[in-house]
Amino acid sequence: MRKAILGLLLFLISSTGFSQQQKNPEKIYVRFKVFSADSVFARLSTVIHHSPWRMTYPTIPRGGENYARLRIKQNQYSPWAEISGDWGTIVFDFRNPEPLENVDVEVQLSTKDDESGIFKTIRTQEKGSIVSISLPPDYYSKPDSILTVRQESEKHLKMAQSLNLSQENLPKKFSFYTGAGGYESLYKDVEIWKNELKTLRTLGINGTSYPANQKEYEIYKELGFDRFITYNPGNVNQAKNEKNISDQAFSKIQAVCLADEPGNYGLYQLDKLPAESFHRFLESKGLKPKDFNAKDWSEIKPLTEKKEIEKIEFNWGPKYGEAARKLYYWTHRYTQQLTIDYFKNMTDALETQYNPGVLTFVNYTDHPLILGGVMLPGSPDWFEMGLKRATTLMWTEDWMYGGIRSWGNGLYQRLGFLCDILRASASKHNQPLGFYNTMDGEDGIRMKGFIVIGHGVKIIDYFYYGPTYCATENYWSDSISQYKGVAKVIRDIGKAEELLYPGKPVDRQVAIIYSTTAEIWDQDGAKGHEKQYLHIALSQEMFGADVIDESIVDEKDLSRYKVIYLMDSHLPVSAQKKLKAFVENGGTLVLFPMAGERDQYNGKSDIITSLIGIEPEVSQMKETEKARISLNPGSGMELEDDIYITFRRTVFSGSIKTQIIGKFSDGNPAILLNRVKKGLVFYYTFMPGHNFFNHVKELNKEGYVCNFPEKARKLISLPCVLSKVEKQVEISQGTFEANLLESEKGIALVMVNLERKPIEKLEIKVRADGIKEIESIENGRIEFKKEKDCVVFSMPFNGLTDIVLMRR
Repeated sequence: MRKAILGLLLFLISSTGFSQQQKNPEKIYVRFKVFSADSVFARLSTVIHHSPWRMTYPTIPRGGENYARLRIKQNQYSPWAEISGDWGTIVFDFRNPEPLENVDVEVQLSTKDDESGIFKTIRTQEKGSIVSISLPPDYYSKPDSILTVRQESEKHLKMAQSLNLSQENLPKKFSFYTGAGGYESLYKDVEIWKNELKTLRTLGINGTSYPANQKEYEIYKELGFDRFITYNPGNVNQAKNEKNISDQAFSKIQAVCLADEPGNYGLYQLDKLPAESFHRFLESKGLKPKDFNAKDWSEIKPLTEKKEIEKIEFNWGPKYGEAARKLYYWTHRYTQQLTIDYFKNMTDALETQYNPGVLTFVNYTDHPLILGGVMLPGSPDWFEMGLKRATTLMWTEDWMYGGIRSWGNGLYQRLGFLCDILRASASKHNQPLGFYNTMDGEDGIRMKGFIVIGHGVKIIDYFYYGPTYCATENYWSDSISQYKGVAKVIRDIGKAEELLYPGKPVDRQVAIIYSTTAEIWDQDGAKGHEKQYLHIALSQEMFGADVIDESIVDEKDLSRYKVIYLMDSHLPVSAQKKLKAFVENGGTLVLFPMAGERDQYNGKSDIITSLIGIEPEVSQMKETEKARISLNPGSGMELEDDIYITFRRTVFSGSIKTQIIGKFSDGNPAILLNRVKKGLVFYYTFMPGHNFFNHVKELNKEGYVCNFPEKARKLISLPCVLSKVEKQVEISQGTFEANLLESEKGIALVMVNLERKPIEKLEIKVRADGIKEIESIENGRIEFKKEKDCVVFSMPFNGLTDIVLMRR
C-alpha cells in the first residue's frame, strides 16, 4: 500500500525529530575497504522512500563482476561511486565472485569523490555478504545517527524494552498483526531479523506474514508468533506449496488476503467478455429485451458512459433515452457482479485448499470514501461483496491522523462509519471484521484502535512496522510513540478480552441509508461526506446508527428501527416503497434536500417526496452561506444557533401546511415535520451534517480535533429525541465514542474520550440487565446502582480510553 500523503510526512517529522539544520546533498559518494577478503566487488543499490523505491547502481568497481583484475584487493579502498542523496538505505552485496560468507568492511560516505568531503566512516563485521547502512531523514546534519541495519535492529529492540512492558495476560483470541522485512535482501544474519521480531513480540504482536520456509517458521515458533496471514490471489498451487513448508505452520493460517485495495474489476472486463454474459445477467434479474426497447438480446450491449444517454435520447427520442438509462444502470450493476464473482471464485477455490475456518479478505481502500465521499463506480460494492459472500472476512484500512488539516480531518469516528458498512455487509453470513490501523502517534493509535474494536473488529494489522530501512513510505519502527500506543491497546484488550472477544455490537434503533444506486448516477462526494458527518454526530449524542444499503432495505424487517435517515437522491422503487410503508406503520423517516427524488433509472419519483407534505425545490449551493436557526417551542427542544448552509438547500413556493419546527432568521423554514398515518417525516431544508463539520473546522482551526459543536449535533439528533429512541449509553459530560459489545457473559463498554481532557467525575448510565459486577480497566472495581433495566455508576476519566466490564 503506497500512499503519498501529507499526514505521513508530518508523522515522520514528529517521530524522527527531523530538522533542516543542513540540507541533505542531492548526491553522495561511497567507497569501501574490505579487511576479510581479497579480490572483491560489490553490487550496489539503495532503498529510498519515494518512487521508484529501490535504485540499482553499477557494481563497485565497474566491471568487477566480469573481470577479476578489476576487483578490489584486501585492505584497499574501492573507487568512489556516486549515488542519490536520498535518505534511505545503502546496500552493499560483497562477492569474489561468490557471495562472501562473512565480511569485515569499512564504508565511507562523502559529499565529494575524494576524502575532503567525508562525513561518515563506519566499520562493521557481518555474517553473510550483505552490509546495509541506514540513512535517517537528517543524516547529513546528524551523521552520528547513520547506523548499520544491525545497529538499527538493536536500537528498535532497546526502544521496546525501555517501556518495561508486562508480558502477562496478553490477548489470546484477538489478533494483532504486523511484519518485519529485510531478511535475505538487506542482511543475511538471522539475528538481525530476530531483533526486529523480538521488538514486535515485546509490544504484544502475536501474528505476522506466513513464513517463506521451514527455517523462518521455526524462528516464528521460537519467538511466539502463533497465527499467520498469507497473500494468495486464488492460486491453488501456492496453497499446496505453503502446506509443504510445514503442516504445523499451515494449520496456523488465520486469513488469506486475496487483493489489496482492489478496484471495480468488472469495469475492466466488459470489453473482454462476450455480450451473452451480460445478457444472462440481465435475464437473472428478470429483465427482457423489450425492457430496453429491443427486439432481441443481440441489440443490447453494455453502456458505461452516462453522457451517451443524452446523445441517444437526442437522436432517437425519449423512449430510447429511457431504455438507455436502464441499460446504463444495469451495466454498472453487472460490473459489480463481475467483481463479486471474481473474488467469490477465489474464495471458493481456496476454501478447498486451506483448513476449515481460514478466512479470505480483500482490503477495501478508504481513499474513495474518506477523501472522495463515494464508493462506486470505481471500487467494489462493499455491501454486496459481503452479502454475497465473495469473501469471508470484511476488511478495510485507515490513513487518518488527528489534525484538522490531515487526511480525514482528524475525525477518527469516520472509522466507525467504515466499520458499520462492513458490519452491514457481514450481516447475512456473520463474517468477522478486520482492519489495518496505520501509522500514528500514541494517542491516535489508541483512539483508532478502540473505535474499530468498539464497532466489532477482532483482527488488527498495524500497517506497517517496516522497519524503516527496508520499507517504502509506510513504517513505524522508529516511532516510540507508536510503540506505546500499540502496546497500550494490546494490553488493554488483554485485560478485557473475556467480554470483548465474544461481544457483538448491540442492536440499534437508528439507521442511515447508503444508496449505491445514487453513486451510479452522481459521484458528487459531498453527499457521501454528509452521511459520515451524520453518523459521527449521532454517535456523539449516543444514538449509534447502522449503515445499510438499498438491498438490505429491501430484505430487512425495518420495524427494528425507530428512525431512518435518507439523504441520497436515487433509490430503487422497491426500497422507496419499503420506506413509505415503514413510515405508515409508525417509523420516523428523516429527509434532506433531494432525498429520494429519483429512482434507480434516474426517473423522477414522488414515493418519498410525497411524504413531506409539500413539493421541495432544491438548489445546489455554489458558496457556503451563514444563517441563524431557531427551533419552535413546540419542537420539544429549545435551540438557537448559527449554521452553515452548503451543498444543497430547499425552498418552497406556495403555502406550507406541514408543521414548521425550525426556522431561519429570515423566516424561511429550516426543518419540517409531517405526520403520515402512524409515522413521522422530518425534512431538513439544509445539510445538517455539513453544518456540523463546518462548526468542527471553526472550533479546531489548527492541531488535533478535540472540540465539537454540541448544538450542531443536537440539530441532527432531534428526530431521535422526538421519536423516543432509547439511548443504550448516557454520559454526563464531555464528547465520547462509546460502544457496547454484548455476550452471554456480560457487556463491555468501549470508550474513547474525543475531547482528550481529563474528567474528575463522569456519570454513566448503561441499559443492561443481569449485571453483578462492574470493573474499569483504568479504575478497577466500581460501585453501581440498578435503575429499572439500567446500571448507573460514576468514575474518573483521566485518559483517552477505557473499557468498562459489566459481568453477568
